[in-house]
Amino acid sequence: MSERWCECPGHESRDFRELTDHYCAHFIPTGWELEYATLLEREEQRTLYITGKCGQCGGFMHTGEDLTGIGTHDSFLRDVCASMLRFRPYAGRDGYGLYRGGVPPRLEWYWRQDQMTLAERVEQFAALFHEGVDQLIARCWAKEHMPAQDFPRETTTEFFNGVIELVQSSGFWPDQRAFITCEPACPTWPPYLVLCHPKFSFVPELKAGAGGGLCIECYLNGIFDSAGNHRLLIGTIKTVCDDRDTAIIMGSLTGALLYYGEAYRKNNSHRFVPYKAVKLPGLKAQKENEHGK
Repeated sequence: MSERWCECPGHESRDFRELTDHYCAHFIPTGWELEYATLLEREEQRTLYITGKCGQCGGFMHTGEDLTGIGTHDSFLRDVCASMLRFRPYAGRDGYGLYRGGVPPRLEWYWRQDQMTLAERVEQFAALFHEGVDQLIARCWAKEHMPAQDFPRETTTEFFNGVIELVQSSGFWPDQRAFITCEPACPTWPPYLVLCHPKFSFVPELKAGAGGGLCIECYLNGIFDSAGNHRLLIGTIKTVCDDRDTAIIMGSLTGALLYYGEAYRKNNSHRFVPYKAVKLPGLKAQKENEHGK
């Protein structure tokens, strides 16, 4: 391996508790790696790793699950797939299925893994295996058996941008768009900003800007996240002008946002239900491997 290993004292420690604490505090995953020799024969050692880096020194780190002892190549493929769907070390989920605690880049990587499309999952899975026959077998198996989320989740920022795009594509965005700016109020992360309940409404409110001009503040009202918010500012649309014509234009835009915001919510309400993890049926739990180099 050419990467430089993490050189932090916690990673060099022989105390398992100190090593685990270091991974909890600093491990940032970046990819997957499958350690095996042959697909068609039983082996002494097979391990699926999540590879990554140390958030403190940037050195290489990995943690994995032991897949040794699996018989047929079909059962091996099945367990590799199951581990990729389930294995999320150092990040617990709450009752909404959202990741909590730990390092934000790690939680975001897990979240993005969960949101992959079926096609993306198939290619990611196949890429773990040796080029040639193994990849061909793995890809064919995954196309038949790989599950995926029925739909992606949305954050508040993605919802705000989705409403804006719908208004624009419907022809109700002002021609004076060069004088109007859109600013999401929330980042795309952390996970409590993910919409996980559909009982909310999108409410745009036209106001005078604090420093002059006009602005439309866009809120979610109701039940929409796991943080207990009932009203949340998710974005602002601003213009530096405040003359009569601009006020009329911004008032018309507020009405369009109200109408298309509700249309967007209704059309995508299935994406705002509590999270359900993707699983393969009939799986046995696998033994987690120590971090070892």
